[in-house]
Amino acid sequence: MTKIDDIFLLTIRGALKPPTWEDSRTTHNMTAGNPDGVAAARALGDLSHNVYVPIGDTDGDATELLIMDLWNSREGFDKFFSGAEVQAGGGMIFDGQPQRDLWGKAADFAAYNLPVPAGREPCCVGLLRGMAKSREAALAGFNQMANDTINAARLEGMISHEIYMALPQLGQPPSMEILGVDVWMDAEGMARFHSNPDHMAPLSDVFTEAPATSAWTRPSGEWIVW
Repeated sequence: MTKIDDIFLLTIRGALKPPTWEDSRTTHNMTAGNPDGVAAARALGDLSHNVYVPIGDTDGDATELLIMDLWNSREGFDKFFSGAEVQAGGGMIFDGQPQRDLWGKAADFAAYNLPVPAGREPCCVGLLRGMAKSREAALAGFNQMANDTINAARLEGMISHEIYMALPQLGQPPSMEILGVDVWMDAEGMARFHSNPDHMAPLSDVFTEAPATSAWTRPSGEWIVW
């Protein structure tokens, strides 16, 4: 294994404790964005840190926050999040215990990452999460969907499409929980794409129950990310 092969995704999703987005931004930048904390996280294997808010939220009222980080050291990750200051910072950002999960790239699933045209930028993320009946069923369904829809998705502003599998706890059997992560440069295009039932039809028999979907965008203001 190499440091590239070892890359995994961390997602943290939870209700915000601060009442407004400005309060949330200030709290995030004071805790997760603290320069010493950022340096420590990056030294331990945190390759990137991004934050998102639900599409449709107003600028004033804060509801949920989604953090998506890429790491390449499980040992470094465990060491960082075991720190008392990190845990205290999380308690200042989130109201209660957020949902925190680790995901490994499903390398055999079809994925793509297309160039962003000049003058455009990534604006939003679509997530699809659910428990698959089997890896074989998921592989067939997701690969068919990716191959059938890549052109239509690109016309609507798709940038990248990736599939992850939940990383089990030490000593636990492999999980069949799947996370699809799509990055877009057009929120309205993303909505139009997902409103077409034909696009999701290949996944109709993949999951044990209907998967959860959510749509996120970058928050306004200066948030410390990397």
